[in-house]
Amino acid sequence: MNTIKQPDFIIINNELRLRRYDGKYEAFLAPYRDPYICKMSEGIFDESEAPDLEYVKKMCEYLSYAGELYYIEVLENGEFIPIGDVTVKDEHPPISIWYEGYRGKGIGKLVMKTVISRLKDLGYNKIHGTAIYKWNPVSQKMHEALGFVRIGETEDEILYELDIT
Repeated sequence: MNTIKQPDFIIINNELRLRRYDGKYEAFLAPYRDPYICKMSEGIFDESEAPDLEYVKKMCEYLSYAGELYYIEVLENGEFIPIGDVTVKDEHPPISIWYEGYRGKGIGKLVMKTVISRLKDLGYNKIHGTAIYKWNPVSQKMHEALGFVRIGETEDEILYELDIT
């Protein structure tokens, strides 16, 4: 995917957009050190093992190489602020809503619908390899509501795929 021109912005609605990752991986450090994000996104339960700056740098480098990495931004007081991240890619597109106040409001679902649409526009017909931790029922419910089908499981994860033709 890294040969495809990534748009600077993908507008979802008047108050929600995706903004192309700008290389400033430091912005990911505090959110990814949050115990909730550590557990739900990274599978890290021990706070002493929380990601450090090198971890988020490598994560961002990988995600921006493997797909289109975006900040999820919401409009607050007349300006857009980052509240999460998502990567458009056909294998396990990761999404993270960084702050509790933005979770459970349907933002993740709108963002994933946008990811699906972008992948369709790029000519992909399937999302595969999506692995959701068993202790993350909210993400499981969102993926299933979007039509993702359970295809298996491991000790810790439920595996999904989605036909997007």
